[in-house]
Amino acid sequence: MPRITGASLAEHVADQRAAAFTAAIELFVERGYEQVTLGDIAARIGLARNSLYRYFPDKAHILLSWFEQEVPAQVRRTAEILGGSGSAPDRIRAWVRDQIDYARRPEHVLMSRIGTLVPELDPEARAQLVTAHDQLVAPLYDVLAQAGVRESDRQMVAEMIQGVVIVAARHIDRGTPTADALRLVDHAVAGLLAH
Repeated sequence: MPRITGASLAEHVADQRAAAFTAAIELFVERGYEQVTLGDIAARIGLARNSLYRYFPDKAHILLSWFEQEVPAQVRRTAEILGGSGSAPDRIRAWVRDQIDYARRPEHVLMSRIGTLVPELDPEARAQLVTAHDQLVAPLYDVLAQAGVRESDRQMVAEMIQGVVIVAARHIDRGTPTADALRLVDHAVAGLLAH
């Protein structure tokens, strides 16, 4: 029988799940999602691989759990910035700059990886992923409406702005001076908001 480390079995399970979760995210960031096995995660926390299945059925569900944990903070941050004072274009530019900073964090790679996992997830997990994504983009759609972007164009404009964020973060990471990248980002966003 495995050694119980918590004050109760429930606490032990919660502690082991948290340890597995933390180890998995660290390994995903260090090595890349594809290169990490459940055995690697189990070894990092001193468990047998089969024991890890008690806490997570597969890697995709670990990443989904991380996403669900990360989303509320991102939703709050997005709502604060996009719901703040200033003109709609100014709030969008502030949000874009914040998103560029976020995209440069190592764990952002995990956020971008989530979309490719959809086929690996069960229907309930897929529905959770869609709901979380909708929560992330809803404030952007609202402020795009305030900026005068036609309803029929909002999804494409939102996706294009998200693309600008990703490309700018990548170029800054490759050595483009931040000021130069942000100048181009401002021009791109202004062009997308022009109607």
